[in-house]
Amino acid sequence: MSSSIEKGHGWLLIAVCTSLFCMPFMMAGVNAVLPPIGESLNASVRELGLMGAFYAMGLAVFQLASGSLGDIWGYRRIFILGTIIFGISGALLGFVTSVEFFLGLRLVQGMGGAMFNACGLALLASAAPAEKRPIYLGYSGAAVYAGIACGPPVAGFVAGWLGWRWLFWGNALTSVGVLLLMKYFVKLDWRTAKGRPFDWTGCFIYGLAMTALTFGSSELAGYPVMAGCLLGAFVVLMVIFCIKELRSEFPILDVRMLARNRVFALSSLAAFINYSSFFGILFFFSLYLQFGLGMTVQQAGMFLALQSVVQALTTPVAARLCLRFNPGHVSAVGVGLCGLGLLVSAFLEVDSPIGVLLAAQGLLGVGISLFALPNTTIILESAGPEHVGQASGLTGAVRTAGQLVNMAVITLTLGFFLGDRPAGPDTVDAFMKSMHLDLIVFGVLNLLAVGCVLARNRN
Repeated sequence: MSSSIEKGHGWLLIAVCTSLFCMPFMMAGVNAVLPPIGESLNASVRELGLMGAFYAMGLAVFQLASGSLGDIWGYRRIFILGTIIFGISGALLGFVTSVEFFLGLRLVQGMGGAMFNACGLALLASAAPAEKRPIYLGYSGAAVYAGIACGPPVAGFVAGWLGWRWLFWGNALTSVGVLLLMKYFVKLDWRTAKGRPFDWTGCFIYGLAMTALTFGSSELAGYPVMAGCLLGAFVVLMVIFCIKELRSEFPILDVRMLARNRVFALSSLAAFINYSSFFGILFFFSLYLQFGLGMTVQQAGMFLALQSVVQALTTPVAARLCLRFNPGHVSAVGVGLCGLGLLVSAFLEVDSPIGVLLAAQGLLGVGISLFALPNTTIILESAGPEHVGQASGLTGAVRTAGQLVNMAVITLTLGFFLGDRPAGPDTVDAFMKSMHLDLIVFGVLNLLAVGCVLARNRN
């Protein structure tokens, strides 16, 4: 990696990539160990669902605002503040004894994650020379996907060996390491809009919209009518938000940029499709391996880790391909491979050879590396230096919104095929039908996203 990184930027890249790994890890990992958490805190099934929803809400509400705050007050300053909030809330989560306190701290932890996510990307985009920006952002993208992929197996191992509280204490110790790196070894900082007023009204409306989306997605199974109302409120609030931002002199999101910048808009749409497809694959694979093939949690975790290994090995290759070829074409190949991997996964059966699953994971790992690296680069470069903070915040917001939409789709299909029955050995056939339908839809959407990416590439 060192030959590809400018002198003095290594610590910055390590700090940012570590934090970007932790952010999705704490969503996917905690979701995987909810049963022991619920048993310890005496939580109901609905309260277990809210543990993930509150974290997602913190991310969704504050990512866009964090990018704008970084533009005004400096990316490094907001990054450090977010790391402190993330670490302290994580440490406290390891000591909680009540569900209410746990939910509140998960919201605060999501807020901290949103802050260092948006400003970490902005720091990398600002620090990297133009010819090396794909490499810098490629490693950051790989860190995010690796955090999602590693969350369930690593969290399961930690919870089984040390107890679930160590998952949060370990996260807090990691945050301390990131904070020390940024405080004493990274002095670079940028602010592109010093003195500009912050759009508090736009931030409030957007926060309400994302809160409605978060709870609407998470409550579909138990309270479908209320969830429908919340999702409808999300649509209305987003329309109001867009109108407000169009009229604002200093918006937290320049909506005009989406309308007039085809490259930025289509790249963001492609990212949304990919994120909304990928988040559920781990959920399906985990249950397929355990209930369909009879593996233990540890064995399933080992298989799920393969995708992360493939991503780690192919990310440097993807970076070099972006330097040699048009990054837009590289990302088109990547999202196409993601689509093929999802379609291969859609035809898995309980008696399928394990090689089919391994091939699907390989396609997904390579596809994600080839897509995430150049696409993120294109988004930030197309936004321009004056909008890099907003673009970084939007990138995080798109990721979280994609995961929430994915959650809603999976909840609906599982409810249709399984009804009120939980997923388990006795409901494998119904679960497999739900998995097949969802993965076909996600696969086709990723193949359609190839056309979206190619349309972006046209002059």
